[in-house]
Amino acid sequence: MKNILNQRKKHKINKISGLILFTIIFFILIPILNNIYFHPKIIEDTTSIKSARVDNHDGYIVVNPTFNDPIEPTWYSTLDGDLSDVQAITNPNQAGFKIVGDSDEQQVLLDSLTYSNWEAFNKTDLAIVPQRASVPYYGITADGAWCSHWWNENEDDGQPKNTPRMHWRTNVSLPVDMSDYIITSVSFTSIINASVNSNIDTDGDTLARPGVNINQFQIYDYAQFYVEITTLDVDELNTYRIAFNQTSLLGNEALSLYDIEGEIGVFEDQAIIDALNNVLAIDPGHNNFTIVLGIYMYCEDNNSGTDWDYWNDMRFKTLNLTFSYVKRIDQFTTVAWNQDLDEISGSNVRITDANLKFKFKIDQNWTETSQNSQIRIFINDRKYEQTISLIDYVYSPNFQEAKTDGYNIVSKILPYENFTFKIEVFLAENFGLGQNITISITDVNLHVSWTETFSDLIPEPWLFLGLFIIALMAAIVITGYLIAYQTYLKYPIPVRKVRKYRKTLNQIDNPKVPILPRDKAFKITHGKYLKKTDKALKGALPKPKPIPDKLIKQTQEIPTIKPADL
Repeated sequence: MKNILNQRKKHKINKISGLILFTIIFFILIPILNNIYFHPKIIEDTTSIKSARVDNHDGYIVVNPTFNDPIEPTWYSTLDGDLSDVQAITNPNQAGFKIVGDSDEQQVLLDSLTYSNWEAFNKTDLAIVPQRASVPYYGITADGAWCSHWWNENEDDGQPKNTPRMHWRTNVSLPVDMSDYIITSVSFTSIINASVNSNIDTDGDTLARPGVNINQFQIYDYAQFYVEITTLDVDELNTYRIAFNQTSLLGNEALSLYDIEGEIGVFEDQAIIDALNNVLAIDPGHNNFTIVLGIYMYCEDNNSGTDWDYWNDMRFKTLNLTFSYVKRIDQFTTVAWNQDLDEISGSNVRITDANLKFKFKIDQNWTETSQNSQIRIFINDRKYEQTISLIDYVYSPNFQEAKTDGYNIVSKILPYENFTFKIEVFLAENFGLGQNITISITDVNLHVSWTETFSDLIPEPWLFLGLFIIALMAAIVITGYLIAYQTYLKYPIPVRKVRKYRKTLNQIDNPKVPILPRDKAFKITHGKYLKKTDKALKGALPKPKPIPDKLIKQTQEIPTIKPADL
């Protein structure tokens, strides 16, 4: 029993040793074959050893380089970003990238021709409307928007009427969406006029009216003129004042200053532009706003019960708001001309050279407001490092070479790949453009050189794959033989039979390898030869024949089974 266990243990050890040996051989072969298969230098050397054939190819691969009609579908355009900023255009024998500029001017007037565009209104129901003898007194005519207010403290409800206010408005609608435009300049003028009675009190006056002295003079009497830009619904939170004037000496007795006329005080241009932008930004269509004119009169209460303040005529005579705007070009907008090219294929293809040449021109010097815009080159999504700066271009009516010796783009072209060739105009900044700028290209030529390598025996990828498979099979065979040798083949045939018989002793079934006693085996073998003589014995007796050496030899070779071998 102990021998059986030892034998099993030895057999298991032999199997494990064989598996370890196979693993070592396998992992030695893999790096060697892998290095040969994938390392370019070794492939090159192997190719040269096998006397491989190398074929050279070259050619111009861009179709219709001069943009002859029809351009499409060979060439096709793509746009990205604000699609209203750029267009892809064609002209005879050239393709173009148009940067869409635009400019316009808006003018808002109050004069003898446009006064009917204005209307009087109350910004709030709490406002006191200018009036005379308790009757509203205001209007708009060819001479402007006007109002008049006589305040008499003694009349019915006179006290609350000392702060009257009047407004006029006109709505302005622009022909474009101003979110896509930039206001570049603005001008504003407005002439105001005022005529008052001597009972308007100012600093330095002593009489509230003839025969009545001033007894209250904290602020004195004054009038305010103002202009505002607001939304169509006149939202107070989105109302911006752009012009203002407050009187200080109007009605001064010493100066007899009872009539004035002149320009209203105007805010800075940028403040007016900001007001327009803010209001247009919240308009749903970004193209509507309202201009409001306002006149406010303050009557300080002097000599309680007897104060009179007569604002005879307060007027906006004219108004002129003019602003210019240009198209806004959005940052990162692009326009490109593309062509899809077939893969460069063959046997072991290697791209050796790729040279791109084309001509371009711009119909004017590039705008200073975009310093970093450029022409770019792409193969699929791989951008070529060199670009053409548009700001460096000097205007010429003729096409010029983008680069005299062309662009070496060999690093961007790969074999066995369908690819898209693209020339793109990239706009790098937000800027305003008042007129179109067109960039044109022609004579687009891409010359590519490549080699194909052919082995005289087997194409190298299959050769090395075959070598790998053969080596793997050899490793399996060698390892299998070593395992078989250690477990079986190194024993003589009789011993193998005994070992095989011994393995069956612990099985339920009878042994499948019968081992016969010597005498029985002899009788069986001898009986086989006796059967051959049966027919002969029935006839005449043959001459005696010697016993065959083969029979003697087989009999001698039958081993004697000893109990110890079991």
